[in-house]
Amino acid sequence: MKKGCGCPFNFFGFVILGFGLYFTIKYAIRGCIASGDWMIGPGVQDFTAELCGNYSIWRTSAHYIKISPASGRYNESTPIVPEKVVEVGHDDIFIVAKRNDLRRRGLNPNDNYMEPAPGVFDYWILDTSVPEVHGPMTLDEYAQKRQELGISENVGLKDIYEYRKK
Repeated sequence: MKKGCGCPFNFFGFVILGFGLYFTIKYAIRGCIASGDWMIGPGVQDFTAELCGNYSIWRTSAHYIKISPASGRYNESTPIVPEKVVEVGHDDIFIVAKRNDLRRRGLNPNDNYMEPAPGVFDYWILDTSVPEVHGPMTLDEYAQKRQELGISENVGLKDIYEYRKK
């Protein structure tokens, strides 16, 4: 006597496969979520480095390097130094930064990829005690603001990769 409906697949095997696929996708997606926000996993060169005043360097791609709150959460009114930060220095209160300006890659209006503008740099000072950010500034404005704020000469700019933990 023939059993089953004559279907070319086993119904229970199909159900088990479906549940297995469901849970695999569910936990894979769950692994990409941090505190309710979607996060793409870090690349080999990505890192964060603590500075002062609960601020950190955030490097999440070659050109997306910024200084923002260590929690990673901020809004439009939060003082930050936008990308692409290339050099940083700090003491217990102030964070100083050199930033390479970013520009759109091409003339295509649909191409939103940003790349560094060769030789176009500006400078920023983040006072974490207030908090308040000063920038973008030219090198002369930056030197004057450093003096005005009383930032020590010992606070120099270092390449951001020197902050990466080895």
